Amino acid sequence: MNNFFYLIFVAFILLVSCKPSADDKEIAQLNSKADSLSIKLNSPQLKAVNAQLLKDPNNAQLYNKRATVYIDLKQLHEAVGDALRAIKLDSTQADYYNTLVDAYFAQNKTRQAKELLEIMEKKFPDNTASLLKLGELYFLVKQYQKAIEYVNKALKVNENLAKAYYLKGSIYRESGDTARAISSLQTAIEQDNKFEDAFYDLGVIFAAKKNPLALEYYNNTLKVNPSNDNAKYARAKLLQNLGKHDDAIVEYEKILESNKNCENCLYNLGAIYLEIKKDNKKALEYFTRAISVNPNYVEAYFARGYTYARLKDKPSATADYKMCLQLQPNYGPAIEGLREL
Repeated sequence: MNNFFYLIFVAFILLVSCKPSADDKEIAQLNSKADSLSIKLNSPQLKAVNAQLLKDPNNAQLYNKRATVYIDLKQLHEAVGDALRAIKLDSTQADYYNTLVDAYFAQNKTRQAKELLEIMEKKFPDNTASLLKLGELYFLVKQYQKAIEYVNKALKVNENLAKAYYLKGSIYRESGDTARAISSLQTAIEQDNKFEDAFYDLGVIFAAKKNPLALEYYNNTLKVNPSNDNAKYARAKLLQNLGKHDDAIVEYEKILESNKNCENCLYNLGAIYLEIKKDNKKALEYFTRAISVNPNYVEAYFARGYTYARLKDKPSATADYKMCLQLQPNYGPAIEGLREL
């Protein structure tokens, strides 16, 4: 952190925090724009906080609240403005700085986020949220040791932080230490038994080993959030990989009931009917549906071409193999398929 930058920032905060009264004209303009956005975006949350700010225009907490609403609505310029105003009105609240960091992250302004977090480390040394954000930042740039250092700093403040253990697990997983990743993710769940992402990530790790324990983690993910489509698909694919094909078919069909455009579900169903059920016509149906959803699905064209070849329909097989090569020149399986026709 540049010391000069730090001094300038602190001086700015001290200066503006000495002037808590908001300029009436500026406030009116801000609220007018916010009201227009609440109508345009059809946001009851934004409309509600705007109404509160009209009654209390110097309330820093409300500006911070509106900044978080703006972040959710992807109105990031406005989010930064409100977060800065909250800090201007009250520079003693770490939450307001964290909201500004979140807005910078959402804008991909990682340098500004890092600089602000380093200021926060000095100003609020025991703020675990900012320490974990620094850990996340170093994780994103693959500085794993530095990331772990900041996670450990947060855990020294509060050893029961589920998010800290989850972040540790993610760092270990990406750096190739699967055993520590599993241990950290399981600890995250011990601290928070509804930690959806931790359950899901453990499912992914065990599924990669074709360990049936992954099913339990996917099921727990869906208990926490029944709408988690990634977990639904991952569970179906695991059942397929474990050879439980009838169960996999049921799961894929359930997904398709709510998402008829799940191209991978359609492709996998085609593969099961082709290779396991030996039902070429059913396989063709699913591969064709997958292609209808994604006309650039090279693997689906090849699978359908291969199915046509098994049915002795050489013209259709040739057409699909050639389509593979149009989409992906030198696609090996299609070249080999044409050679074998």
